[in-house]
Amino acid sequence: MENLQELPVNEEVSGVAPEVVEKVLDRTTTKLVNEVNKIRNILNEIRGVVKSKFTLNTAERFEELCYTAVDSSYTAPAIELIGGYLGIVVVSTVLYGLKCSRCSVDAKAYTDLWFSNDLTSTYAKYYERLTTLKLLERKKDGEIYFDVLLVDGEIIPRTLTTYLEPGREVLWKVIELTNKVIELADKTDTALVGVLKRSYARDIVNILGFHDLRLNDRAIMSLVLRPNEYLIVGAHCDIYDELRRLKGRLGVNEEWLGARLRWYDALVKNIPTGYAIKLAFYRAPKTLYPTATKVEYLTSDSLDEDTLLSSLIHVSTATGIPAPIDYADTLSTITKELRQAVYQKLLVEIVKRLRAEAKDILPILSLMNPEKITRILT
Repeated sequence: MENLQELPVNEEVSGVAPEVVEKVLDRTTTKLVNEVNKIRNILNEIRGVVKSKFTLNTAERFEELCYTAVDSSYTAPAIELIGGYLGIVVVSTVLYGLKCSRCSVDAKAYTDLWFSNDLTSTYAKYYERLTTLKLLERKKDGEIYFDVLLVDGEIIPRTLTTYLEPGREVLWKVIELTNKVIELADKTDTALVGVLKRSYARDIVNILGFHDLRLNDRAIMSLVLRPNEYLIVGAHCDIYDELRRLKGRLGVNEEWLGARLRWYDALVKNIPTGYAIKLAFYRAPKTLYPTATKVEYLTSDSLDEDTLLSSLIHVSTATGIPAPIDYADTLSTITKELRQAVYQKLLVEIVKRLRAEAKDILPILSLMNPEKITRILT
């Protein structure tokens, strides 16, 4: 085993001369250059295998649709107080599209405090799913109309919940709400789309047989796909089956495969019976960066997958992300003013209810790391 002192370390430097930065970046640059060269040398081969294995199409027909998008932001980490973790969640909704009778935006903030664990991200998922369900209920009641419901992130919760995991009760509620969302989307003829921005999975690369490539699926598809093209990979249950077939295959990393199978087993179990959630990639034209967008989706009776994906490409912005999600993301930003207002209001309310003086409460509400006050509250 190598001595830990001999292992190369990528140091993070600041305030140093450019030549020093260039020197410490050399190993990182070389690693990426080698990987990109491997792909460039076989790019045509990869594209050929992709076309033979999956459905690769060019967006031609699209419909002007009405979209509603739901996104959330939260304090990460929470505001760490001596007395616990103070979390803030903002959930935003956007109604967008020429087909909408009216376009609108809305944002709601939620706060909570946990004494032992930072559960802000878990509660953000809960409030986001709750908002999504309420939108579908309003559509069912005829209050609003939309063709497609977009969420920032996955439709199906990715969770390997254990009985010892903090916040597990809320995670189960998220799964229950998701099931209700999918069933009500089906009843109200609504397509569901989850935009997977942060994804480093290498499932498709391995299914295609390129086991030695280390870049993730989205990175590979960014090189393979051309503007206006989309790739339909298939349902999650089918991808799970394909991964199981990789067991014992030459070149497959068994440790990686075992972890992915456990992950997919949990994902597939969270999908309601009778529904097929599919995975796709697309390349929008005229983007700031030439990257592929990864989505999972459930079609509706009124929208087949070709029309749905082509329409998503049509409304995607320079970021490559559908415009409604971009707007919802901006609207849900947690500002320093909101952080400060929540913290100060909490202090005032506790003092008022306890009929105490601020100096008596501050030991509990003081910041855990006061030296980081500018980072925490600004």
